Amino acid sequence: MSAFRRYVKNALILVGTGLLGRSISLLFNAYVSRKVGAEGMGLFTLIMSVYGFAVTFATSGINLAVTRLCAEAIGAGRREDVRATLRRAVVYALLFGGIASLFLFAFAVPIGTGLLGDARTIPSLRLLACSMVPIALSSVFSGYFNAVRRVGRNAATQLFEQAVRILLTVYGLLALAPAGLTYACLALVGGSTLAEFCSFFFLFLQYLLDRHRHLCGVPVGRGEGLTRRMLHVSLPVAASAYVRSGLVTVEHILIPLCLAAVAGGRSEALASYGILHGMALPLLLFPTAISSAFSGLLVPEMAESHARNETARIRYMAERAIGYTLFFSILSAGVLRACSGELGLSLYGSAEAGEFIRLLAPVAIIMYLDTTVDAMLKGLGYQVFSMGVNIADSLLSILLVCLLLPRYGAVGYVYVILLAELFNFSLSITRLHSAIGFRFSIYRYAAAPLLSVVGATSLARLLLPRVAGTLGLVLHIVATIVLYLVLLMLLGGLPKSDLLWLRSLFPHKKRHHETTATVKN
Repeated sequence: MSAFRRYVKNALILVGTGLLGRSISLLFNAYVSRKVGAEGMGLFTLIMSVYGFAVTFATSGINLAVTRLCAEAIGAGRREDVRATLRRAVVYALLFGGIASLFLFAFAVPIGTGLLGDARTIPSLRLLACSMVPIALSSVFSGYFNAVRRVGRNAATQLFEQAVRILLTVYGLLALAPAGLTYACLALVGGSTLAEFCSFFFLFLQYLLDRHRHLCGVPVGRGEGLTRRMLHVSLPVAASAYVRSGLVTVEHILIPLCLAAVAGGRSEALASYGILHGMALPLLLFPTAISSAFSGLLVPEMAESHARNETARIRYMAERAIGYTLFFSILSAGVLRACSGELGLSLYGSAEAGEFIRLLAPVAIIMYLDTTVDAMLKGLGYQVFSMGVNIADSLLSILLVCLLLPRYGAVGYVYVILLAELFNFSLSITRLHSAIGFRFSIYRYAAAPLLSVVGATSLARLLLPRVAGTLGLVLHIVATIVLYLVLLMLLGGLPKSDLLWLRSLFPHKKRHHETTATVKN
């Protein structure tokens, strides 16, 4: 199997499991939002903003370090360094995960009352502290499976974790939600914490099976210089990630405070915040189950090609990745904008959520592109640059939150996201272009998809004007996708040569009798 065909195969595995997982998660999120209400979603999102910073410290860049070092070791034929890398990474994860756990538990009261301004968050923060070590260890073995291109292991773990989380959370909500929002949030974070433990043990079991099959007989190398190289990758990423995650947490704390000035009170501000971050944004990010699968695998592919000085292959991958991300992101933005009202009502029973989805839809194009470009920069070793851009992005977001939200309310946050994403993407794409000098057709990858999505959404409305409800929504989305692909081919955005290339990635197997005849001959 060629390297690129292997890449596509692994990406499709992640796409399939990602779509399944995101679909279940989206429906579950809709169930939770109806169960706890907009204010409950706002309170839970506020808790998770602090949790996000704790997870950033617990993992401290180890996933990327393991992925890069293992991929480079395999590319250079030093398989003995793989196990040596994992041993060092486990110690690293135990150290940082343990510190994060102790810190979150010990300072739950000042964080809850002082920073978040809501004592209802304290029990949830203490419970979440228990999940730091298993999350850090899972990050190590997830990085290993990414590096060796056996992403099905990670995908299976994610689905297993999601199933456990949903079952435990539903049980917890049924038992605790009637007692108030404090207990409803405890049910949500309790399900997540127990699921993280189960996820780690499941992933570690898969690693033991994988090691027996693929690393059996491979000695543990001395790993000269491995610790230094691992720290050289992880610590710069970790340091900048601390700043980035800390700034994001500050931004999330400021949003309800700034919204309260125009929303009429704390409860109303939390409700608006919950609709934005608990309803609209998860739906906006739903299609990234597809784009993130491909972009995530670009890190080891780029790292391995970079180690071999395969400049032409790097440029080829970059051009294809950016072009096809544009195809996909423009389609996603068009569908989200055209169906925003129906999606908001169908999933969350909220017209306000639908309005936010409509306003945020164009941002999806920049957001998905930035994820792809960021993955390529990390694969090429520009992770410090990427984190620097992310830090500047967060600083800009905080400034814009303080300036725009008190004046424009929740709509002002839409402007914040748009301006911050434009800023981030502009810097990242400029750096990638200067590094590898890629080129792509503006008409083919931008103009043709934009014309196609406008035509597809308009035609879908004309063809299905009277079909209402969930069935009508599904039919409209499917019709839009089909029409988009047809128009894209007619306008030359997806030429026959590309279709033949895509088909070549999945060669037909010979029929059994032909294969048998060949063997006999």
